[in-house]
Amino acid sequence: MTDELIMLLSTDWFLPYWNEIGITIVDEKKIGIREGCREIVHQILNGADSLFMIDFSDQRRQKTDAKFRALLQTWDAAAEVSDTWKEWANLSHEELTKAWACSHLNLKLSSGDVPEGCLHLDPDVRAEVIRTWEKYALKSSRFRDVSLGSKTEWDIHIGKLFGKPNLLPSQLRKVLLDHRLRGFWADIRERLTSQQLQELGMWYRSMIKITFQQNQSDLIPPYIN
Repeated sequence: MTDELIMLLSTDWFLPYWNEIGITIVDEKKIGIREGCREIVHQILNGADSLFMIDFSDQRRQKTDAKFRALLQTWDAAAEVSDTWKEWANLSHEELTKAWACSHLNLKLSSGDVPEGCLHLDPDVRAEVIRTWEKYALKSSRFRDVSLGSKTEWDIHIGKLFGKPNLLPSQLRKVLLDHRLRGFWADIRERLTSQQLQELGMWYRSMIKITFQQNQSDLIPPYIN
């Protein structure tokens, strides 16, 4: 997902929020990198007017990586950005969908929206999950509203490239949900017994089968067991 990261960093609306994805850097460097990312976006597009029409070859991706690496070196920002870049480069849409699904189930549990036929979850486990998830829950409309509220020419252009202006903030939200679900699971592991964790994992699988009509393990992140 390097392309998505570059496009996100190229926008005006996201400039105040780089720290949300782990990039803490002075404004001068942020602005320089933002402008450089716009040049890389033009290289990615190569005349196309939609992301669905770009070159997805390994050769093009390698060129994009090289240009982004050179940009970070130009602004002496490799140390501040490399960890975030590595994380996004290693993410897949499949992994993000799994994180979104389990986060969605936590939200359903918190709201009491649990369908009939789902595996029973011990009240103590349920209460601990709800209490712990409150620290990690992410408001769904936060970045969507910020991005849709931007009227700069570049931000409108980026929204059109994705076909729908809310798709890029939607991808960002999934990345942040993956972060938060990992934090939640590390936290909840310290609060529940092995037996309770096993019960919670079985509950997730039961809910996935009922809610998404998919195999019980298809939407479970590997770090949840």
